[in-house]
Amino acid sequence: MLSGNPPTTRGSSSGPIRTTKPLKRGKACMNCRFLKIKCDGTKPVCGPCRRHPKDDECEYADGPGRSRTKALEDQVSRLEARLQELENPDASTPSVKLHDPYAQYNETQRMSKSPPLYVPAEPTVFVGPLSPFSPTSTSSSLPSGRHWNTFSALEANTELAGSSGHGHSTSPIRQIPSTSPFLGAEEPSVLTIQNLLDTFLPHASEFGFFLHVPGFRASTLKPLSFGHPGRPSPALLSVVYLWGVHLSKSDALLGQEQAFLTRALQHVSTDMLGTHPNRIIHTLQAQILLAYYFFRIGKFLEAKWQTGAVISLALGSGLHKLRSANNPPPATLGLIHDAPQYLDHPQTLLEEGERINGFWSVFVLHKLMSVALEPPLSVCGPLESPGIQVDVPWPLDISQYIDGLFTAEIRGNSTVRSFLGGLPPASHSGDSSAAMLTKASILLHRATHLSAQWSPNMQQREFQAFAAAFQTVHRLIEGFRAQIPQLAGHETGDPTVRTLILTHALADAAIIKLHGIFSYADSSSKQHCLTAARNIMHCGGVNLPEVGYLNPMMGTLWMIACHVFIDEVSRLRSQQPWPETQATPTGNELTEEELMEYLRNGLAYLSLYSEDNVLTRYQLTKVQEAYSAI
Repeated sequence: MLSGNPPTTRGSSSGPIRTTKPLKRGKACMNCRFLKIKCDGTKPVCGPCRRHPKDDECEYADGPGRSRTKALEDQVSRLEARLQELENPDASTPSVKLHDPYAQYNETQRMSKSPPLYVPAEPTVFVGPLSPFSPTSTSSSLPSGRHWNTFSALEANTELAGSSGHGHSTSPIRQIPSTSPFLGAEEPSVLTIQNLLDTFLPHASEFGFFLHVPGFRASTLKPLSFGHPGRPSPALLSVVYLWGVHLSKSDALLGQEQAFLTRALQHVSTDMLGTHPNRIIHTLQAQILLAYYFFRIGKFLEAKWQTGAVISLALGSGLHKLRSANNPPPATLGLIHDAPQYLDHPQTLLEEGERINGFWSVFVLHKLMSVALEPPLSVCGPLESPGIQVDVPWPLDISQYIDGLFTAEIRGNSTVRSFLGGLPPASHSGDSSAAMLTKASILLHRATHLSAQWSPNMQQREFQAFAAAFQTVHRLIEGFRAQIPQLAGHETGDPTVRTLILTHALADAAIIKLHGIFSYADSSSKQHCLTAARNIMHCGGVNLPEVGYLNPMMGTLWMIACHVFIDEVSRLRSQQPWPETQATPTGNELTEEELMEYLRNGLAYLSLYSEDNVLTRYQLTKVQEAYSAI
């Protein structure tokens, strides 16, 4: 290569630049080399580039600066070398050495007995894992009457609960932008946690909570870190905190509900990948609570998604075969080193009882969601699929497991199928409040599905099969209603009262669903519907404002009863005569004013529970629209 530029002579100011020495090989500009044309080597712009300008400037490899083309060639060479290094890691020395950017922070957290909350100087924060499948906002369906559009982050100075514990969270920590709704705290302060538990736990059973409440509260308040195996799993804690915020009357907490929801969804999405010893049962509980939460705030698609996920988890874990008389093999949860993994054997009767009650909580959730959100012809779901046989015994109340009433000889065999067939149970009769609620949900689900099968154009054989099934379900409902304990004698604040209110209402709604399709043409069916609707409105004589929160399904049941009264008022106002083939009802007829009084009670109940319940508010609107149309 020449040591300098070749000497040149210049003609006129506008004349071409000419070389005084012949062009040596390899001195062509980059454009001419690429196009493989003869270059005169004239600088700064050669003849071919001057005569035919191109997008790329005329550049020489030995120019005073590094040409763009040369830079691109060098970059290609580096990438090819890196690709070769990645494809053959054993044959080369890595050019990039990875390190843990959080090692120092994690070590500080482990060594310090009372670590200060980490707030980095840069506009980033440390939070738990962010699932790519977790929605970042659910405000589209939230009620406008509350501060849903002003959700803010958890305070940056929130104290980490359980900082004196020796354990640490099993969830990895990562950085996300400062637009995240979290500012470093995995949990609220201990005082806030206590307030959230006091708000939620007295009403927890209404939203599918099946764990032992005192034990859950005690483990939650242990001075251990978030995610420690001695405390509930991060997913369950996060969802319980969310419910506490949702039911609170504090504007400051309600303003952070979206942040709590986002954190709950993150942990529910990732906790099954962790190592918490109770991750299966606690994730099951968390998903049930989330399904009821979405149902209550009117996010039906999310509610159905969570319901489907929790059904899959329950069936996949083999909970429907616990204490089976058929001795099925345990469900395989996975393989580690080619060895099958199973759900750990319960250590106590209480732990086994929680698993049994957990499955039935999933079962009740499925039945209620199906009736409330699915078309009547589509209410059957995975739990009714061929090959799914529920053998688990009927649930007991948690206190009964503690008292040792769940004896070793209790076994289950085709529990649901035997109940619907009118067969005696294989072991205990299932007369606990939890079992009664389960049976009531089964009957409502069955009546809804059966009534959808009716068609006036049925063939004779189809009609006979329908009539037989109709009579069987009617007898089951009437026999079951006679077995439900009455509400009289229970304290208003007793959680059993709320369970009994829902159980009675479900059984009465089953009668309405079964007979409603014939109430216009058959006086007997009409009387069955009116009696059941009045029972739903009476609520056993309990003063509802003193009862507290009820299961979100109650709004649907009140709406069903209200429509019975609206239909009857409409018939009376139109003076629609009964068919001559039917006996004209006498004596038990309700006047329009009596019907309106029951209807006003129903509207009052819906209005009472619609203040912070989007679903009930929507149902109240639909009932008002139906009434205004008659």
